[in-house]
Amino acid sequence: MSSTALEVNHLTVCYEKKPAVWEADMSVPTGSMAGIVGPNGAGKSTFLKAVLGIIPNASGNISFFGQPYKKVKQRVAYVPQRESVDWDYPISAVEVVLMGLYKQVGLFRWVTKEHRKQAEEALDRVGMLPFASRQIGELSGGQQQRVFLARALVQQADLYMMDEPFAGIDATTEKVILGLMQDLKSEGATVLCVHHDLPTVADYFDHLTMLNLSVVASGKMNDVFTKEQLMKCYGGRLELLTKLTDSLAKLEGLKGSPTH
Repeated sequence: MSSTALEVNHLTVCYEKKPAVWEADMSVPTGSMAGIVGPNGAGKSTFLKAVLGIIPNASGNISFFGQPYKKVKQRVAYVPQRESVDWDYPISAVEVVLMGLYKQVGLFRWVTKEHRKQAEEALDRVGMLPFASRQIGELSGGQQQRVFLARALVQQADLYMMDEPFAGIDATTEKVILGLMQDLKSEGATVLCVHHDLPTVADYFDHLTMLNLSVVASGKMNDVFTKEQLMKCYGGRLELLTKLTDSLAKLEGLKGSPTH
């Protein structure tokens, strides 16, 4: 098994000839809980979509588990931003989850009882089974996010790529999602997550990439999540760093610990 779940080299993405991501390099170790952070407009979501081929890239080499995406895409699950989803589409929660089984079901085959059982088990895992028949647009933001997480779960992937799963959700849903991510890691999967809440970065992830158009730093949390790298990535916004004092101090303490 490859020691690297995702390898990205010299990735450049342009919108109307203007670079949105520039010469980005990063590597995600297999079995890690990896975060991507950066200021608004830094290209984080664009980076994720370009890696998955959802949007075209101008240049770059990308491999998943040492192979091209097309050869291993069944091993990769993607959870998009909630904002990018049409919540008015008339579909129930369980039908959304069943969409994650399209590779098993196929385009022209009936959904079986076994498929529905898998979907319901995934909904149950995220605490959404009682809402299985509810229209997706009738659910709260946190509930919608859990349903999309369940859709990813039924794929039984080796790499889960999530675009801001904690944005705009309630505390209960955040706890559910974090617990699920930790479970996936303990089961041997890799999680890569675009994240916006810097104070929780050190608690949630063990690997971190800082992105601001290009990659500022990428590696183990202790090496990357430092005041110096934050200054580079966020342009020296001192008020931001003040809020992170506790997180940075915690990491410094871990570095000095003989057991770490």
